[in-house]
Amino acid sequence: MTNEHCPICGQGNNCCYGREKSLGECWCTEEAFPHAIFEAIEEEDLYKKCICKGCLDQFKEKL
Repeated sequence: MTNEHCPICGQGNNCCYGREKSLGECWCTEEAFPHAIFEAIEEEDLYKKCICKGCLDQFKEKL
């Protein structure tokens, strides 16, 4: 699994940094990621795979 997939749900994360940095700014630079969301990620994927917007939004809705 490459960094094109969310480490929480396995779906595409649409992170341009994971695909090709020349695509410009990614959607994730405009978002706030609660620290607790990183607890849902396996240690080997932590800070190596980007969370998708869907998982981020679902997590924030539960707060």
